[in-house]
Amino acid sequence: MTEEDSRRRHALSACGLDPDTPMTRASSYANETWVGGEIVLRVNVRGVGRLAREAAIARRLPPEARHPGMHTIGDDGELEWSVSPRASGIDLGRAWRTMTPAQRERATHELAHALAAVHATPTDGIPDDIEPPHTLPLAPLLELVDVVADARGHRRVLDGIRQFICDRWDAFDGSGTGLVHGDPHLENILWDGEHVSAVVDFEWARPSWIHADLEILLAISDDPKLFASADHEDSVLTTDYADIPRWLRAARPDWFAHPRLLDRLDILHASRTLGHLTEGDSDLRWQHLESLLDGKPSFRKSITGMG
Repeated sequence: MTEEDSRRRHALSACGLDPDTPMTRASSYANETWVGGEIVLRVNVRGVGRLAREAAIARRLPPEARHPGMHTIGDDGELEWSVSPRASGIDLGRAWRTMTPAQRERATHELAHALAAVHATPTDGIPDDIEPPHTLPLAPLLELVDVVADARGHRRVLDGIRQFICDRWDAFDGSGTGLVHGDPHLENILWDGEHVSAVVDFEWARPSWIHADLEILLAISDDPKLFASADHEDSVLTTDYADIPRWLRAARPDWFAHPRLLDRLDILHASRTLGHLTEGDSDLRWQHLESLLDGKPSFRKSITGMG
């Protein structure tokens, strides 16, 4: 029996469930995720509290956010686990290749409206105490620039990025804030064949600027392979995602209305890219930063009327 299997059995028993319940290990980045007939088990091995925080946020979400809900949350002081209802369908990222253009457009609209419901969720009492894909506000972001410089070098590029961020930071005024999902890539969205059936994995949710969610969705459109699990990335075609920006704008024109939207998106893209560089060096990520300095960031080229 593997250590993962042992943890799964322990968590199921602690929840009063049969440890022999048939479950399949699902691909996941942060937690060990297991899918059964009617439930989803997640096991957190990185310290107690992250799943409890996520569960507290999930309980606030309105039905329009399409979160499947939560059965139970628990821990033994070292491991933490949660059990939630299993929503129907498969993740949208895997379904996308076989969907018709009409289905893709419908899914994009439904996802946009679900995220808008998330953004409107009250944030009082929710701490900004995690390290999500986007490092914000300004002071932690500039600290991140220094961390990457110490670890990777590339001082010329990073000095330019530091100035780039400082010159544009006043775009982040008090407008356009709310509860962000934090990581709305398409493998965190479920598709039942006709509709978006669930939006899951709120581990990175926090009060912030809602354009953090938009930046990820636009980046998916630009280079969807970067957001696909290794077992199916070879089947991903960038052309299949080209209409996502247009569909997002039609669904939520308010997301595109801020007068400094491009500055916000550029800083958010820089922030997320810097975060990736703390995990490992990458020629592609350096190219992303240099494209920002050159004024030619590829991730937003396909947005109609936005350069």
